[in-house]
Amino acid sequence: MNEIVVAPIQLEEAPYEPVAGDPLIRRNLSMLGHVNVRLEVLLGTAEMSVEKLFSLSKGDTVTLDTHLDAPVTLQLDGKSIARGQLMAVGDSFGLKITEIL
Repeated sequence: MNEIVVAPIQLEEAPYEPVAGDPLIRRNLSMLGHVNVRLEVLLGTAEMSVEKLFSLSKGDTVTLDTHLDAPVTLQLDGKSIARGQLMAVGDSFGLKITEIL
């Protein structure tokens, strides 16, 4: 009978300190690079009663708990991965990343 012996290995990973211009994730993405993911930008939150929620109509304003110039949060699958500033990119919004979490 062949006996297989498996010995544990200790891998040491140096702490990663991101430098400006470094990619968010530094990995070999040859097998996953083609996979699309959906990112969301969290601008802020608001709290209101159900009565107020149901009384909202077209043209009403919902005030968020975030200041106009405050950083917004970039999320992947509900998890915060970065923060940045909203900016205009042509006729669309864009996000200039200022911090990687």
